[in-house]
Amino acid sequence: MPNFKLVAPYCGVRKYDKRFFVNYLETEENIRREYIFNTDEDASNFSHALENLTAFMKNVPIRKKEAYHQEFLDLLLREVDHKLNVRANPVEPAAAASAIEA
Repeated sequence: MPNFKLVAPYCGVRKYDKRFFVNYLETEENIRREYIFNTDEDASNFSHALENLTAFMKNVPIRKKEAYHQEFLDLLLREVDHKLNVRANPVEPAAAASAIEA
């Protein structure tokens, strides 16, 4: 998959221009959150925050990681001009990972 990076066992990220696709692979719905930014600076800041978040998540209990990850991103982006689309993908993780390219 071009530009796809697995940032945690439960989460992968793909970047395209000013869009970030965050795919949660282990949820029942295989949630994909698409963040669209208006500026390169906001997109770059988001990318750095994802890297920092991944390091932080090592200390979070496994059963809470996905929820914490989504909540942190929501808090981080509260003041940033962006658009968020949330989509549920097919149930199978392999199909969900393939849907990132869709």
